[in-house]
Formats: sequence, structure tokens, C-alpha cells
Amino acid sequence: TYKRAEDSMTFFEIDPMVDRLSRDPRWFSYINGCAQGPVRTVLGDARLTMAREPAGTYDLLVIDAFSSDAVPMHLLTKQAFDIYARRLAPGGVLVVHISNRFLDLEPVVAAASNWGWQVAVRGYQAKPADIAKSYSSSLWVALARDPVTLARLQDATGRAKWRLARVRPGFAGWTDDHASILPLIKWSQTE
Repeated sequence: TYKRAEDSMTFFEIDPMVDRLSRDPRWFSYINGCAQGPVRTVLGDARLTMAREPAGTYDLLVIDAFSSDAVPMHLLTKQAFDIYARRLAPGGVLVVHISNRFLDLEPVVAAASNWGWQVAVRGYQAKPADIAKSYSSSLWVALARDPVTLARLQDATGRAKWRLARVRPGFAGWTDDHASILPLIKWSQTE
């Protein structure tokens, strides 16, 4: 709904049905009724299709695929972050939605600080009145290669709402060769 006519927007979507439903005005109005100008969809696995996009194409990448019980781990490996870095324009920002009921994904994304990223986290805790409107709590991570870019984002959105990502000692991050969810399991609902 924030897309202006001068903006370009691309969705990377693995499921063609999701794209069809998102454009069907009987179900959703964001693309057809709110976004100004065309919205492009690239069908297929996002990591594979994004890797074919030209370098430096995007000012903002938003990765939002981790809230269900199944986590597409290949989107959070060092190799995936390398793809994101090449696709971002200078001064670009990567934003990752890491809300998950069963896994603490923050250490996975925080490990990107070992790969040259600046990493900040922002959580939204839904209030009872918001929950009544079907809002839910969420956890977001912003990453940038340049600390000035990340500071600018924090200033624009309220610096007090962001904190540095928690780097877990001994957790090196995921790679295409090694990724385990065992150290990330939320063993109780209080974590």
C-alpha cells in the first residue's frame, strides 16, 4: 500500500496460487487497489530467482518467510546473505521478519554481523486492543552494510525502538553446508 507510481516493487513468490490470490480483488486490495503503478512477481524459489537479478537493483529487500512452523533455512545462510548484499544498491537495507512461535531466529540473523552487516532488531508487542483487531506481535531485523545507513533508518523510525541484535556466543550462523535448529528451539513459552 506504500508503493508510489515512481517506485518499482517486485515480489519473489514460490507459489503461483499466492500471487493469483494476492491480485484478486475479491480477497485483497493492496496490489490492485492501493499500490500505484505495476507490481512485478517473480515466481520460483526466492533465493534462486533473486540470484538472477542484476547487482545493485534494490534499495530495500524484505524477507518475510519465517513465521510458520516450517522455516526455509536456505534463506538465512551466509550464502543467501551474500546474494542479498549483491542485489542491494549502495545504501540499501535488508529487513527480515523473524517472528516464530518455536524458534529464536535472532541469533541466525545476528550472525550476519560476522559477515560485514550492521544488525538491529525491533519488536512490536501487540496490545489487547490490537489483538482484538487481529494484530499480532512481531520481530523484525534490519541489516545494512553501512553503519550510517542503519543509523539513518533507526533515526527515521525511532531509535529507541531498535536495539543491537543479540549475538549468541559460539553460534557461527548457518551456511549451506551446516544449519541446525536445535540451539534455537524455544523450550518454553517465556523465551
